Amino acid sequence: MAARRAGRFWQQPTGDLTGKTGVDTFANTFANNILPPLLVMAAGYLLDKALGLDLRTLSRVCVYVFLPALAAGSLLEAQVPAGEYGQIIAFELVLTALLGLVGWGVARLLRYDQKHTNLFLLSTLFTNCGNYGLAVVLYAFGQAGLARGLVFFIVNSLLLNTLGVYLASRGAFGVRESALNVLRLPLIYAVFLALAVRALGLAVPAPLMRAIDLPHDGAIPLAQFLLGAQLARISRRVDLGFVGAATFFRLVVGAAMALALSAAMGMTGLARNASVIEASMPTAITIVALSMEFGTDSQEVGSIVFLSTLASAVTLTLLLAWLGAG
Repeated sequence: MAARRAGRFWQQPTGDLTGKTGVDTFANTFANNILPPLLVMAAGYLLDKALGLDLRTLSRVCVYVFLPALAAGSLLEAQVPAGEYGQIIAFELVLTALLGLVGWGVARLLRYDQKHTNLFLLSTLFTNCGNYGLAVVLYAFGQAGLARGLVFFIVNSLLLNTLGVYLASRGAFGVRESALNVLRLPLIYAVFLALAVRALGLAVPAPLMRAIDLPHDGAIPLAQFLLGAQLARISRRVDLGFVGAATFFRLVVGAAMALALSAAMGMTGLARNASVIEASMPTAITIVALSMEFGTDSQEVGSIVFLSTLASAVTLTLLLAWLGAG
């Protein structure tokens, strides 16, 4: 993939995040890890504004071909200790529960009604760890980090399509029916098939592996481009109080809780770094579609997605520098 071939824009300076060296560290981290996906997003945004792309077809190609190939190829090639899979899954489940409890408390403190409480939870529990997060993890931590990020992404997708649908519909749509929708996604089967091949020690024929590698290498650029085009379609209505609170909670509180939980669980290395970054991403853009589908305020959610995506350029750069990614 691109990250395997691309060099750094300039060398990582040594030192802390203060003074001239700190400025250089921030710029270096931003240029190498955040700017590339933002540029691809900008291309998607501008091209959709100019041409009006067929996003439904692009989205289906991404979901049914490219993302399954990305998951299968990464898991087949990655050398991830079995214990780390369970650690990442446990981290995400516990973090989601904690964020839900704290988020519900904040919503009560701010006296949100039921509708805005659900919107607040939707906007803060589920991150854009696929279209955006996987690219950042790849550039920051390489293929080994990407394999761990994929584990987080898969669990997040399961939660989004069950708990997320339940919150968006305010309980009117069954969790069981939502879960059945998850089982229609080829990504799930690609993951389990790749893990089974690894567990059984089977060799994948070279022609098949090369066929997987082609969409594997294009999955992240396509997802980034699609995200930019989707952002161009969002109807934004600024409600600074609600939108600002949800954005702050998602990017700042979410990142702080992820760091604290990873330390409490004794997570280290790539498992910690990839999980913390994925947990600190902006609000998932899928939330807009869920809000539209079930009649909640998609404009407010769209504003949160847009603002949190823009603000994440700063928060993620600081977090990556803290984690030591140059």
